Amino acid sequence: MNLIMNNEKPTTMKKNKKQSVFISGKISGEKIADCTMKFGAAQKELEAQGYEVLNPLSLVNDWETPWEKAMDITIKAVEECNAIYMLSDWRKSPGAKLEYKHANYLGRMILYQDEKEYACL
Repeated sequence: MNLIMNNEKPTTMKKNKKQSVFISGKISGEKIADCTMKFGAAQKELEAQGYEVLNPLSLVNDWETPWEKAMDITIKAVEECNAIYMLSDWRKSPGAKLEYKHANYLGRMILYQDEKEYACL
């Protein structure tokens, strides 16, 4: 997995257990099983590097939660984390775009799942 940092050359994050990372990507309209696998794989990769991971699926923890309430929860998580990790499908998600904008506004480190997303900025 390549981790690409906002406004920097491609790099991997250094291990630091004090760092927390929020995962952001498309959820609405996705199949529950596919979404769970996608976010779970990202969480496993980040945890293997020693990071505390904030997974929106675990934070919201209810597929029936209204979108606005889910966004309240995830925006608060973005405020609590050190970085945000943008899955490759984040541009297809209005919620992920809001999380990205908020993280950028707060000056959080922004990481990208693959170099193609970084190159499009």
